[in-house]
Order: sequence, then structure tokens, then C-alpha cells
Amino acid sequence: MFIVEYLLFYILLLLFLGAVIAFTYFVIKPLQTYWAIVQARKILTANKIKSARQFRNVYRILATARNDLEAAKLWKQLDEMKLLAGN
Repeated sequence: MFIVEYLLFYILLLLFLGAVIAFTYFVIKPLQTYWAIVQARKILTANKIKSARQFRNVYRILATARNDLEAAKLWKQLDEMKLLAGN
């Protein structure tokens, strides 16, 4: 009897873990990419790196964004800005 309860518990635990991973992949990651695009536009408009930490985060998020042409274009512009700044 206990074996069936443990199996049901582990199945529900795996389903919950899968739901968390799917939520992260399909909701959190696109929102993070959107935030990075907005911040990259602000950085490029100001033509100035205000915070090195924020620049690194935006740069990393845009570099790993999948299937987003705007993110790729902004990443390339940030890369050029980074090379000009000498970092």
C-alpha cells in the first residue's frame, strides 16, 4: 500500500517539476529577453554604460536569446560598443 502512495507522490513531484521548468522556459525567459531588449535600447540611446553589472547582464541575456532578430541586432551593437570602450 505504501509503495503505491510513494509512486503517486513521486509522479506528482515530477509533474510539478516539469511544470516549473516549462513555466521558466516559456514565460520567464521571454520576459527576461524583453527586459534586456528595453535596457539595451536605453544603453544604446544614451551611448554610455552606466553600470558594468547591468551591461554584462543585458549582454549575456541578448547573446543567449534564441530566434530573436532584434536581440541579435542589439547584441551586435552592444558588442561593438564594448569593443570601443575597451572592455
